[in-house]
Amino acid sequence: MPKLRQNMITGDWVVIAPERAKRPEDFVEAKRQPKTQAKDGCPFCPPKGEAYLSKIEGTETTNVYAIPNKFPAFVTEDEIIEEGGDFYNSYKSLGNHEVLSLKDHDAEIPYLKPDVLYDLFDLYRKRITINNKNPIIEYSLVIHNFGAEAGASIDHPHSQLFCSSVIPSYISKEIEGSKKYYKENQECIYCRLIKEEKKGEVRIISENSDFIAFTFFAARFPFEIWILPKNHSSRFESIKSSQIKNLVEIFLDIQIRLKNLLNEPAYNYFIHTAPADPSHTSIYYHWHLEIAPRVSKIGAYELGSGIYIDVVSPESAASFLREEKRG
Repeated sequence: MPKLRQNMITGDWVVIAPERAKRPEDFVEAKRQPKTQAKDGCPFCPPKGEAYLSKIEGTETTNVYAIPNKFPAFVTEDEIIEEGGDFYNSYKSLGNHEVLSLKDHDAEIPYLKPDVLYDLFDLYRKRITINNKNPIIEYSLVIHNFGAEAGASIDHPHSQLFCSSVIPSYISKEIEGSKKYYKENQECIYCRLIKEEKKGEVRIISENSDFIAFTFFAARFPFEIWILPKNHSSRFESIKSSQIKNLVEIFLDIQIRLKNLLNEPAYNYFIHTAPADPSHTSIYYHWHLEIAPRVSKIGAYELGSGIYIDVVSPESAASFLREEKRG
């Protein structure tokens, strides 16, 4: 029987309808094709790649570097735009847009050594911190696309940092929902979420001393996974070195499970942290990392209604991913 479930933070509804599919095993991907873009001539490959040569000063380590995005969604130069008249709102898309790249063209996250992934997450932390000092920027969002189905347009492994002059709508809903819950209960809703997941234990996939990973109760799509710090923290960029190591540990554990049990599906991940303004959000907002495997298609109902239909229950998805990491 299909069920309606509500995201307790944003208020959004989803439909959990496992009868529309079969079993979690039915989402195992076909063997992924090898990369088609060669190292020779790749603009992101050291030492001569055009993109690599434009790296931002001070960002390079043994394993990673950052560059300005060649085709940015947000730009630093301000100008007046007059295209909306007195009815439509239209403004310059102000902010910054960076590419955070691994040096190794053939690297893939499930196969990375922990120290390489540590460098990447540490680069996220550093670049968010630096960009948030710009008074134009209201919000910084890290995203990573893996596979063409997830929007990856080049084979060289990289993440992106979108620094915008507005707070994204979905983040605003999380913030408002968190604030409302805190006012009513004097408790962070994400901290309560962790307590409930540990109490039930049906959606937990992995945990260590600092982090917990579980399939989300109101998942929008099959195998949607959240990773949260166990201790309350509103800002990813305030993470300590020892915590990055534990984040890398649990993140790699999840990635290896996805690789071995779903045969390396395309996916996106993104980090939701507090806005740049160091305000009272620190009391009630809780940063987290979301992983979105792209094993199902978004249909007309989702686009027309804004209500997602998940054809694998979060509970069965978690049970499947808790299996031994074969391979």
